[in-house]
Amino acid sequence: MRRLVRSHRPIGLSLAQVADGRSWACVDLGAFERPLPDLGGLEGIVIMEDRDPEFFLSFDAYDPAADTGLNRHGPLHAWSTQEDLRKLVEQLHTQRIPAAIGFWNYGGSMFHRRTRWLRRHRELAHVRWSSQLYPFVRLSPEGITYGEYIARQYARLRAAFGFDGLMLGDGFSGFGSLWDPDLYRDQAPTIPQWTQLYRVISDAVHRASGVLLAYDQMGVSFSEAREHGADYRALADAGLDILVYQSYPQAWGGFWLENYRGRFDLPANITNLSTVTSALAGTRARVCYTLELGDSIERWPVDAERTREQMKTLDPLADGRLLVWANDVLARR
Repeated sequence: MRRLVRSHRPIGLSLAQVADGRSWACVDLGAFERPLPDLGGLEGIVIMEDRDPEFFLSFDAYDPAADTGLNRHGPLHAWSTQEDLRKLVEQLHTQRIPAAIGFWNYGGSMFHRRTRWLRRHRELAHVRWSSQLYPFVRLSPEGITYGEYIARQYARLRAAFGFDGLMLGDGFSGFGSLWDPDLYRDQAPTIPQWTQLYRVISDAVHRASGVLLAYDQMGVSFSEAREHGADYRALADAGLDILVYQSYPQAWGGFWLENYRGRFDLPANITNLSTVTSALAGTRARVCYTLELGDSIERWPVDAERTREQMKTLDPLADGRLLVWANDVLARR
């Protein structure tokens, strides 16, 4: 409730202060000025469609004038149509910055109406007490599995817009609930199913020479993630290229940290992230952590000094950063 009445204030840090050459930026189209400025310091861009995804799941064919709906978090409105998106990716490529498309496995929670595409695919039911969709289903209209459909959609979107990768957002790393971090800690038997889902999707991404990124299971340790169904080492063997550990010692401050402070604060991030990087040692997968920059929708109370502390503390433990959300930082250039 406090967040509903809190005004959003940009963090005030510049791109040069948070992008160190091995940093990906999680943004939507509202992050970019036109013409596109120099985005030096970024390794890559993830254009993320978060809750209630419609664009990724329903895209059929390129329509230059159609609105993408990919401007939910950013303050700018210079890019909006499918033609804009194609040109944006082209201009990012001129700066040698790859662009991945991302989406969440969430849809139509108690606070959100299910999208038209989800209403046509009732097989994708909610996991109880979660906004997450149950992914191990066969879609009746298409006659293929959900994982195969995601792979097909990525191929379509890459052909239309030139994307260089895919990011699997929240809800794609085992079973969980935003309301209770201990719910669904009995899902280790689903590890083979989650691993196979990643194998199907990564095969499609890698056939097109793309990179597969994915969020972790909400910032827990390697062993606890396995209890939710996500074995990161198995996912790396299945083709995951970059695992993004969700370090949110500020963004969750008004939610989980009030009830589970010692499990999700910065000291806990150090402990949990260390178990993740140790478990993935010797695999092809890199581990990045999320760097908090604020969100105009969720109204994160982010303090610049604490974000600097986060970089200083977690940089030695990871292979890079994912800037979340980077819309204000890029838009304020």
